[in-house]
Amino acid sequence: MGGIFGVICSTTIPGGLIVTGLRRLLYRGYDGAGVAFLVDKGLEIRKAPGHLNNVVKQVDLENIPSRIALAHTRYASRGWPVYENTHPLTDCNGRIAVVGDGIIDNYEAYRTGLEKEGHILRSRTDTEIAVHLLEKYYTMEKDLLRALLRVGSELKGLYSLAFLVSGVDGILFIQNGQPLVIGIGSQCVYLSSDLTSLHGLADTAYIIDDGMAGLISLEKQALYRISTGEHVDLASLQSKHVKYGIEYVEKAGFPHYMLKEIYETPDAIYRTTITIMDKYLRLASMIIHGARDVYIVANGSSLHAGLVASYYFAELAGVSITPVSAAEFPYSILESITTGSVLIAVSQSGETSDVINSVKLAKQRGAVIVGVTNNVGSRLALESNVYLPIGAGPEIAVPATKSFSATIAALLLLASYTGIFNGRQSFNDYNTIINEIRNTSKELKELITRLDSRITSIVDSLPLFYNVYVAGSGITYPIALEGALKLKEAALIHAEGMQLGELRHGPLTLVSREFPVILIEPFEESARQLYLKVVKEVLNREAMLFSINIDDASCKNICVEVPGKKYLYPIIATIPLQLFSYRIGVKLGRPIDHPPGLAKAITT
Repeated sequence: MGGIFGVICSTTIPGGLIVTGLRRLLYRGYDGAGVAFLVDKGLEIRKAPGHLNNVVKQVDLENIPSRIALAHTRYASRGWPVYENTHPLTDCNGRIAVVGDGIIDNYEAYRTGLEKEGHILRSRTDTEIAVHLLEKYYTMEKDLLRALLRVGSELKGLYSLAFLVSGVDGILFIQNGQPLVIGIGSQCVYLSSDLTSLHGLADTAYIIDDGMAGLISLEKQALYRISTGEHVDLASLQSKHVKYGIEYVEKAGFPHYMLKEIYETPDAIYRTTITIMDKYLRLASMIIHGARDVYIVANGSSLHAGLVASYYFAELAGVSITPVSAAEFPYSILESITTGSVLIAVSQSGETSDVINSVKLAKQRGAVIVGVTNNVGSRLALESNVYLPIGAGPEIAVPATKSFSATIAALLLLASYTGIFNGRQSFNDYNTIINEIRNTSKELKELITRLDSRITSIVDSLPLFYNVYVAGSGITYPIALEGALKLKEAALIHAEGMQLGELRHGPLTLVSREFPVILIEPFEESARQLYLKVVKEVLNREAMLFSINIDDASCKNICVEVPGKKYLYPIIATIPLQLFSYRIGVKLGRPIDHPPGLAKAITT
């Protein structure tokens, strides 16, 4: 995964242009950066792992002695953040370079075949097979565009790719579900992952449709439908003027990273289904199935995702899992850890100090570690016996949003696969859940926009408040905890998450017009009577009630309706809580992305 920035100019590329483009794409990846460009002798590659700020001190990305260059900033989703895995990647002879964004789902089968044919693959990334396939088919077909279309038709997943070929005056591309735009400037033509990265560089940008491939140059843009080979005129694509304010440029046009990342949730959960490789999922499931006891160890949002997962494991795999705060683990659980114990350690950053400490202590007592993280180059990945990458992509805002949902999706897949080993699930059941996640991803893309509009209007009409309860029951109980955490982080207001029944055992006494309640309608039918009792008691106290409902019939006050999908309901119900927290924070003028006193990862 990462950000693609290609440029073709009428003269030598202006100094600093490549770094400017990459800097604007850092939100897409910060584990490495590099550039490939055409020179008389062929291709030259300059790259290094690490943050762009450090890479530019190691290699010269400012001065590119060429008219044509293809640059990349990487997020390590497959392959550690080391030199060999940093883009651009090249074919066997160094005559073709590739950069990529997204995930190629079927790369393992192609990797094995290419290596048997004698291709030398130097990285552990999925993107590299694309450059070797293009090399192979170009040799066979003797026609570059035909070879490109063949590569595009065979590779599956959610990705975009761009290539430089020695001797070819242009940049080739394949777009298969990850964004690419063509920017037209006065002296240069651009290919980028993001429209806003072209601020001040191009006047007009054309949005490349899914399932397209082609070649762009100064003189022409040859675009084709991969499925049919049909030629497509550039003018037929959706076009936009590049006119974003500079403060929005590095946030993809959004006013805050948090809002951008909420809107990226659909892609994040979809990517989870193709990022986690089957062989590692199978190994992790076997470990859990054979365990004496299993604990989920995490903090904050990751702990809430682990609480949701405990419901999944109980129902789908018949495995009783104990979720525990990593901060409390050394005091409450450690003495019971022994050979046969398994820790599912969850950390979005993979660097959370409490999680790493718990993992090390548990390993000393013989436990096996299954890591779940959004950072494959992290300490958690290194310390784990097997780790599963969630594939959410970079998350800049301190309040976790898309990574929380992607973590739930990853743990759902793990629970379902574990259930295969004791007969509670079949492979058909597991594949059904994959399809449910992917279908929900598609539905959420439209739903988020509607929810945001609805919640914005609600927040605009609400009086200010500084205390709130968030309550749920069953599988939405952890979502109530997460919703309260988001209100603390993004809106900086006092919020308590709790189980619906617990609201009646004391906390209800504080509920009033100035102390509102947010309720999440339970999915479980057995919890419905409790929910209706709480609704009645809250309204009897004349308190403001904001609820997330599965259907309008349950609405008693201010409501937001969402689809009720059994296993995906926790993800769906989370989004309005995230949007509500964000909009309240905006209304109160809070520093949304960087709450005071908080960091993205607590590492000490």
